[in-house]
Amino acid sequence: MIKIYKNVKIGRDPIIEDFVILGKPPKGAKPGQLELIIGDYPILRAGTIIYAGNVIGDHFQTGDNARIREGNWIGDSVSIGTNTIVECGCEIGEGVRIHSNCFICEYTHIEENAWIGPCVTLTNVLHPPCPIFKKHAPIPEEKCCNGPVIKRNAVIGAGAIILPGIIIGENAVVGAGSVVTKDVPKDCVVAGVPAKIIKRVEELKCKLGFYKKGEVYSWRKP
Repeated sequence: MIKIYKNVKIGRDPIIEDFVILGKPPKGAKPGQLELIIGDYPILRAGTIIYAGNVIGDHFQTGDNARIREGNWIGDSVSIGTNTIVECGCEIGEGVRIHSNCFICEYTHIEENAWIGPCVTLTNVLHPPCPIFKKHAPIPEEKCCNGPVIKRNAVIGAGAIILPGIIIGENAVVGAGSVVTKDVPKDCVVAGVPAKIIKRVEELKCKLGFYKKGEVYSWRKP
C-alpha cells in the first residue's frame, strides 16, 4: 500500500516501495494545500514518510522508515538513511549522505558532499524547552535557536552530538562519539567530550596503508 496525497509531483522513473506516504499535510495544513516536489529517479524505501511543502532534487534515496518533515530544500543525489528524521526548515546540499538513525533538527544547513555517520544528533535549542525558540527561530545570529551548519565535505563520525548553531568547517572531521560545543575550523579534526582539536586533516593516516599521510579524504575533493 502506498499513499500519495494531492499536489505531489514526482519526476521520471521513481521506485516507491510499500507503505510509503508522500505529501502528508503538516499540522495546520489541509491535504493538497502544500506542494511536494521530488525530482527524477528517486528510490523511496519501505515506510518512508515525506511531508508536503518540500522540494527535493534528482536521484534522491531514503532508507526504510525515513521521516522528512515540511519546509525543506534538498539537492540532487542526497541519501537519507533508515530511521533517520529530518525536521522542518532544513537545507541539504547535493551529494550529502546521512546514515541511519540520525536526528537532523529544524533549521539545519548541510552543504554539498557532507557525510554524516549513523546515530548522529544535531540540536537547535540550548535550553529546551525554551519558549523563545519558536518565537524567534530561525535567526542566524542567535545560536540558541538555530540548527548547526555543516560545511561542504565535512565528515561527522558515528554517534556525534552537535550543539545548536555550531559551525563545522569545510573539510573538517568530527570523531565518533564527540560532543561538539564550539565551532570547528576548516580542515581540522576534533574529538572528545567536549570535542577539541587534535590534529589537522592533512595529518590523518590510513591504518591500512591505502593512502599516504594527509590523503585519507583526497578522493572526496574535486
